[in-house]
Amino acid sequence: MLENINRELLPIKAHYFLFNAATGPIVPFLPTIAKQLGFSGILVGTIYTILPVSGLVAKPLFGGLADKFKIHKPLFLLFQAVVAIAMFTILFIPEIDRSANVTLNCLGEASLEICSKNEFSSKVIHSVVSEKMHTNTSCHVSCKATKDIYTELCLHWKASEFCELLNSNISDTDTFDFNARFDIFHDIHIGKCIYIHNFTAMFSNDEAHKPHCANYVKTFCKTICHNNPAFNQLLLEAEVSQNSTETSSYQFQSFLWATIISWIGMAVVVSIADAICFNLLGNDRRKEYGKQKMWGSIGFGIFGISAGYLVDVFSEGQTQKDYSCIFYIMLIMMIFDIIVSATLRKKNPDCSEDEPSIFQELFTIFKEGNVLAFGWWCIGAGMCTSVIWNFLFWYTEDLATGVQITWLKTLQGLLTGIQCFVGELPFNFISGTVLRKLGHVNVMSLVLLIYAIRFMAYSTVSNPWWFLIIEVLHGPSLGLCWPTMVSYGDKVTPPGTKATIQGFIGAVFEGIGVSCGSLICGWLMDTYGGATTMRVFSVGALLWLTCFWFILLLVRKLKVTPLHLGHNHLVNYANPDDAILLTMNRELQTY
Repeated sequence: MLENINRELLPIKAHYFLFNAATGPIVPFLPTIAKQLGFSGILVGTIYTILPVSGLVAKPLFGGLADKFKIHKPLFLLFQAVVAIAMFTILFIPEIDRSANVTLNCLGEASLEICSKNEFSSKVIHSVVSEKMHTNTSCHVSCKATKDIYTELCLHWKASEFCELLNSNISDTDTFDFNARFDIFHDIHIGKCIYIHNFTAMFSNDEAHKPHCANYVKTFCKTICHNNPAFNQLLLEAEVSQNSTETSSYQFQSFLWATIISWIGMAVVVSIADAICFNLLGNDRRKEYGKQKMWGSIGFGIFGISAGYLVDVFSEGQTQKDYSCIFYIMLIMMIFDIIVSATLRKKNPDCSEDEPSIFQELFTIFKEGNVLAFGWWCIGAGMCTSVIWNFLFWYTEDLATGVQITWLKTLQGLLTGIQCFVGELPFNFISGTVLRKLGHVNVMSLVLLIYAIRFMAYSTVSNPWWFLIIEVLHGPSLGLCWPTMVSYGDKVTPPGTKATIQGFIGAVFEGIGVSCGSLICGWLMDTYGGATTMRVFSVGALLWLTCFWFILLLVRKLKVTPLHLGHNHLVNYANPDDAILLTMNRELQTY
């Protein structure tokens, strides 16, 4: 049995497995990591609007450099190191400190009154009131000064430094600051407000004072909490939450650039790896490419499932999830990948100097009405796909409550496994049969229809563990989406333009569809919540499908094409080996 193994192809198989084992635990969780850091949905949507474009720009740029200077392997190894370093730096980005306007009420025992915009989420109430997950933490409080509050500070809080200020002139802009330290709890949730009792006040001299007032006083304060996850979420949902500096925060800038650099690195590694793989296979064995790429899907699925469980285990007893384990897994796998990839032996790919002008090819393509309809469908499919890639885990976080939060990452890992092994892989193998039976246009329509059903199903479920059943629809939606795009794009375009159309598919699907879908989804999640967002995308998928059929009818009326829109006998279909290379996993599809 061992003698039948092609040793020349072992390194490329190992690369696909190790590279996806490294990135698989990280890529699906990046949106939820960003959410935990304190970024809003619109900010995460903006990030995922930029990332696909950066990958699309990087591939031809560095691919051209590799071809020109014959440095495929050095660039391959260099960008593997870039991916490892850029991703690992995300681990050290601290959470954004939230601030909000609160009210200091003092009659007898003092309390901090924090009111919500609508209602505090069950997660906040659970962590702050029920579980009291802010032991041995503190918040900085800056309050408006008044003569009455100075009197209470002097006489009853026993803060002598305020006694000498009683006879001074107090202006409207004067404030006094203290650190509120929380050790003993008696927090109360009434209506839209939470009242924080039993805290210790520490002024500039670091002497602890017990807040107590003989007369009722009230003043308005601004509170910011450092390294306090429970209170950060509480302040985020407060009625007047201060988020104006979020986009300029160094946390956001660090996260943005780390993800852009890692995305560029992954795009270059994936594209050069494919070139090396085809080079090793040669023209006679090109159909075996899927057998090599399959190892990437296996690595992505196995480590994606494991990552979710490990995050939950390492996060036991903590307010927020501890993702550090998956970053160390990524680093170890990437080091092994670099070592294995260094053993690759290859000749530099041949480059043709007789390629037609890109602009001539594009002009020829856009004259075809079929391609315009196809482009419209690619944008719609890309927008739907962006919801799954970037905001599905985000939505599960919004839905999870109580015990569900404890094993939430395990659930997300299982969702990744179902998407890989139950959804994509089987439909990669049967994609050729499905296309042959139904035709390309009908399959395109089916993809958008299944997306609409899938989104509506998400919106009606309150327990995120039911998503495990809904994810079976991943196969007939995303599992069929990419093979259909590549197959139809290869056959519907005029002769001499096939090389360009594959780049056109990626640019339209990712650069327009995924980018726009991410931005819209992020804004909707922030403004209207997850359930409404899913329903909007469900209805949107149906409307997009309707427009797609309208464009097809218009094209047929104006011009009957030889391929008759994908139903002609001239169209070929992918065999299992070809189909499996088309859609291996979410991470590879992104680049």
